Order: sequence, then structure tokens, then C-alpha cells
Amino acid sequence: MLVKTEGIVLQNIKYADKKIISKIYTRHYGLITANIITGNSPTSKIKSATILPLNQIEISLTFKQNRDVQQITEARNVLVYNNLSRDHNKLAIAQFLNEVIYKCIKEQTANEELYDFITSAYKHLDKSETPCNDFHIYFLFELSKFLGFEPHNTFDKQNLYFDTREGKYTSMSLGFPLGFDKTQSELFLNIFDSNLAEKKFSQGQRNELLECLLAYYKIHVEGFNDLKSYRVLKEVFA
Repeated sequence: MLVKTEGIVLQNIKYADKKIISKIYTRHYGLITANIITGNSPTSKIKSATILPLNQIEISLTFKQNRDVQQITEARNVLVYNNLSRDHNKLAIAQFLNEVIYKCIKEQTANEELYDFITSAYKHLDKSETPCNDFHIYFLFELSKFLGFEPHNTFDKQNLYFDTREGKYTSMSLGFPLGFDKTQSELFLNIFDSNLAEKKFSQGQRNELLECLLAYYKIHVEGFNDLKSYRVLKEVFA
């Protein structure tokens, strides 16, 4: 069945001259693996630059429900970023988010709300005229809601420690990464702020909060190992 859908490119693996296997998260079919033949001649239906990771594209493909690898026949950009490639901070954040998405999304089913959240996040990151140094913290918190393990704010005088397994504050202090200590738990309260997207953290707070969020993801997402892009992110914001 020949269909069209929008998607965001997550990863490419070159396996032959002008041929790649691409992981694309799509609006209508969820995560797909696709075979793509690229070229740079005027007659090429798919340009190499069109399917770079992070790109938001519209694709035509022969979709078969039980097929592991789909065949893409045409692709075009639906959004051209203006700042991501020029702003090192934004690019580091975008690449980090891309790796997080790739490790978290495994289903070949449509989730248009999640797709809109992801693509809107990249658009906002690209267009924002204010510093976005903490944007990835907001993104990780919001993404957890779509993935089914949203943390809950049950903090009070008796429940002072965040339990990463339960996703809430409890009275028991557990060693990291099963739980956060008192200082980490108090810092983690910031993510429940309704204005989280506008909050500004110090470098130390940002690093500590991000370590906590990544530990939380490792508990709840199978195969969520160390992220290569995280090391780059830390160097950029050092």
C-alpha cells in the first residue's frame, strides 16, 4: 500500500553506496525502519541532505504491516531549521533529545500527540531567541508523561525522599539510583513547577537534576544505557 506520512529522522546506517537503513518516527505508523536510496543528482527523488537525523520530512512509502523494513520512494523536508546547525548549544541539546527519543520509542503504532510534542519541541528549540540551556530538562519531564512513567509530587513532612522505582516521594531513603538523597529530592521538586520551561538553573543544579532524570529513565526504560550525546552536552555547557 502506497502511503504518505510525516516523520522525524532519528538514525541512519549506511550499508552500501547511496543506500541507508533509517529509523524514522512517523505520525501515522509510529517508529519504522526504512530502506532508502539517496542521491544528489537533479533526478534523484531523495536527496542525501533531506534525510539527515533531526530532519522533519514527508515521505512516500510502500507500507506493509508485517514487514520489518519499509521501502521509502520519495522524501521532502517539511521544516528547515534556521538556528540548530549554527547554535552549538541548541545543536547539542537537539542531538541529546534525539538519542533519548531513539532509546525510548520502540513501538510501531501511531501516537499523534507524542509525535506533535516531539516535533513542536524541535521547532521551539530552533526558533527560541532566549537561551535554552535547560530545555532538555523540561523535555525529559514532559516526555515521561507520554511514556507512562510520569513522576508524582507526593512531597510532604513525612515523605522527603524521591523513590525512582515508585515515581513518587516516600519516607524511605534509598541509595542512588533507586532513590535520591534529601538534597537531590528537594532539587527534583523543581520539575513539578508549572513554569518549568521558563526556569533557569545554575550549571551545578542543571547537571545534578539531569543526572537524577537520567537515573529515573534507566529504571523505567529497558535498554536506556549511557548516552553518548550526554558527554557532548556536558562539555558544551561546562
